[in-house]
Amino acid sequence: MTLQNLQISEGVSVVSNTLTEAFFRLEPLLRPWYLWFMKHFENRWIYEFFEERSDAIIKSMFGGLALYYQGQLKFLLSENPGDYSYRGKKYEFEIWNGVLIATDRIHHESLLKQFPFLVNHPVLPKWLYLPFTYEGWEERMELILRLAKTSDPRVGIWPQEKSRKKKKTARKVSKKKVVRKKIAKK
Repeated sequence: MTLQNLQISEGVSVVSNTLTEAFFRLEPLLRPWYLWFMKHFENRWIYEFFEERSDAIIKSMFGGLALYYQGQLKFLLSENPGDYSYRGKKYEFEIWNGVLIATDRIHHESLLKQFPFLVNHPVLPKWLYLPFTYEGWEERMELILRLAKTSDPRVGIWPQEKSRKKKKTARKVSKKKVVRKKIAKK
């Protein structure tokens, strides 16, 4: 390596370090800007195991974070505190501040028997729900996560295919109907 190349490579690293330091000094100022577009979820840790999997997808849904694993929708993480009622009925827990477990109704009985702390979600009763306000919810969530990790068939639903909208075709209107409508208007 020549002296000139050494000076250039050192110069690049100096520039690189300077830019990195500048970013970290500016980051607190930039943080509000990029958080406008991305909601921060404090309890996203429940998805850590799945984030490293190639067959897992985490995406936004209903203002929360949905986990799709092995093609099935497994969980919906929702962090919207403060709402205790739905259609005039009050609940002892916040209805959009917890984890919704996607499951078919035929599995509710066995899951509720195994995990009596789960409840039917008031808005989406086909899914079970674990509110954050329940004492020890983290340990309880770990138990349910084990089911998803081991591909228990009771946890998860297959997403429905979106129906394609049919293109509207121009209706053929007979001349007789048009004439009758004109006469009726007069």
